[in-house]
Amino acid sequence: MTVSDQTPPPLPGRHRHAPVAAIGLWIAAAFLFTAQSAILKWLADDYHFSQILFGRSVIVVLGTSLMLLFGSGLGAPFRTRKFRLHALRFLCFFVALTAFIEAVRHIKLADAVAVSFAAPLLMTALSVPLLGEKVGVRRWTAVAIGLCGVAVISNPTTGIFEMAALWALLAAFAYALAIIVTRVATRTEETVVTVFWLNAIYVVLMPVFAPFTWIVPTWEAVGLFAACGLIVMVAQLVAVQACTLAPPQVLAPFDYTAMIWAILLGFFIWGDLPSWTVVGGATILIASGLYVWWREAQQEKLAR
Repeated sequence: MTVSDQTPPPLPGRHRHAPVAAIGLWIAAAFLFTAQSAILKWLADDYHFSQILFGRSVIVVLGTSLMLLFGSGLGAPFRTRKFRLHALRFLCFFVALTAFIEAVRHIKLADAVAVSFAAPLLMTALSVPLLGEKVGVRRWTAVAIGLCGVAVISNPTTGIFEMAALWALLAAFAYALAIIVTRVATRTEETVVTVFWLNAIYVVLMPVFAPFTWIVPTWEAVGLFAACGLIVMVAQLVAVQACTLAPPQVLAPFDYTAMIWAILLGFFIWGDLPSWTVVGGATILIASGLYVWWREAQQEKLAR
């Protein structure tokens, strides 16, 4: 096969083909989202998910509004060509986050993250009919091997596959759909605008739950809401940018790196010590991820 045969076809709209950079951004986003998940677990015992999402999203809306104001003017946040896609993206992420919050209320952070790692397989599978992307045998193999690593880490004999695990699986499915929608939206939408609209919808809709579930937060909780908002704002910007540089099936195996971050955060915050199955599974995850990264680097070099 010649170099010209391996050159990818022109990408639509704002998309560029830079998979190595996209993978690096995706790994950074995985760490930030896992840090956010640790804060969500901390807050979930005392506050309803709607209040958590509202407090977090207010910070994101303020931050992205400032970015848009100084970047393109006051009207920039409302310059969207695809509001229906933003609404659909909100719905997918809302289901994913609420299901994940419900899961971490009952099981360990690392266990919930492990179960939710059905998402990369779903992202890879759904990208074929919904995006028309091509998925090769090597990518499927890397994703499957990574999932084996997750199975080793989660260790089904520990009994985590209970009702809480079903919440994590629902979160995985909704998250996979959300990433597919993000890939479609970023064909025409700017990264900051995409992040702004997702969180603006949260800010508008979450107060619906206020009369029934909200309580006055402590100052500590307010600080955690703000920290969660800042972390997720950066994470969303990084993740959306990654989606403009590579398709979901390339990024999917690197969702598994969140397992490593979950283990580390679980140890430093709650004192959870990793077992030998965690160490073995993490090794498998790292190996599968590094293989895909190396493979994409080779393909990018040939394409150039």
